[in-house]
Amino acid sequence: MFKSALARDFLEPSNNSARQDGGETARIYPLARQKPKILFVTPEMSDFVQVGGLGAVSASLPRALRRHCDIRVLTPGYRQVLTRSKTGDIVAQLPGAGEIPSCSIARTTTSDGLIVYVVLCDELYDRSGGPYCDALGTEFPDNDLRFARLSLAAAQLATQGHPGWQPAALHLNDWQCALAAGYLAWSGAAVPTLLTLHNLAHQGLFDAGRLAALAIPESAFTMQGVEYFGKVSFLKAGMNYATQLTTVSATYAEEITRPEFGCGLEGLLLEKSRQGRLSGILNGVDDSWDPRHDQRCPYLYDLNRWKGRYADYVRGVFGLSLSRAPLFAVVSRLVHQKGVDLTLEASSTIIEMGGQLVVTGRGDTQPKKRLARLPRAIPTLWACASALIRKKRARSSRAPTSY
Repeated sequence: MFKSALARDFLEPSNNSARQDGGETARIYPLARQKPKILFVTPEMSDFVQVGGLGAVSASLPRALRRHCDIRVLTPGYRQVLTRSKTGDIVAQLPGAGEIPSCSIARTTTSDGLIVYVVLCDELYDRSGGPYCDALGTEFPDNDLRFARLSLAAAQLATQGHPGWQPAALHLNDWQCALAAGYLAWSGAAVPTLLTLHNLAHQGLFDAGRLAALAIPESAFTMQGVEYFGKVSFLKAGMNYATQLTTVSATYAEEITRPEFGCGLEGLLLEKSRQGRLSGILNGVDDSWDPRHDQRCPYLYDLNRWKGRYADYVRGVFGLSLSRAPLFAVVSRLVHQKGVDLTLEASSTIIEMGGQLVVTGRGDTQPKKRLARLPRAIPTLWACASALIRKKRARSSRAPTSY
């Protein structure tokens, strides 16, 4: 995918590349020992803070790729990140642009050796709430600057690096990182970028009057740049300027080229697909989520005993009566995209037929209000630990999503 740009990392000239007949030299490039350097850019990582599936992917995928790449993670210095990590040396000082403030890049290392770069900018990230919203669920009004800063930091590290390390390619994730591909293109930097589309419904839309504040050139405000129905779209910018697009499965990669799934971007996605620049790589979970090997499960998982014993554990946690009826679990962000409306529609039927349902997650206010009005036989928990999510996955039947 990034062959030409990563050649210097994979290849080096051979000593015996000259022709014996004195003609033009035929250069042979054996594989080099150095791994390609990849910067994985993400707005969330479950080691520190997680809102949705992206946080889990951002924790597991870089670890899975370490055997093949010198891969490191770049993420904002939210209060949760600073609290849960031991940030070490400052490795770079990066200037601002437009209204985007300057920042520092600190290096930290997880307990298993994964290097994480943290964007330090207190005025943008050191605040209560989550990565995108305050404690009441209201989006931060400066999210454009917050994630323009993340994107610009990624682009600056790609072109400047820091002493001892410079990425050869960027792996960007969702709208919060997508503008990095634009910053590279506008600066004329030929750094390959991969943009993964995890959630097409959220596109990072902001007022067109923010172009100068975000250091976006006016010439980029076109359909081939950042413009989307008169607004600035971070995600569309990434889709237009990234070298390659991927999404979470081959099926979804095809579906999003159609109006019913494309969220208004199906035309651009279809064009990228025809160019061979959109592909699907099946998303999944690592082996630690397999209940047969998960040490955090309270019982040794036995497939022959199906899920009865394990379901009873979850029933006890949520105060449900013991039953041999099916137990359905929702472990999700509570938004329309994840099929919460399907769960709400089916809940009464599930209960009337003797089934049980538990709901775990955070999300939009309206679904939470509707869930709160359901019968007391359907317990809800607005937030829970990863350990409980793992137990529910091992012990329940799962419902479909709207996508």
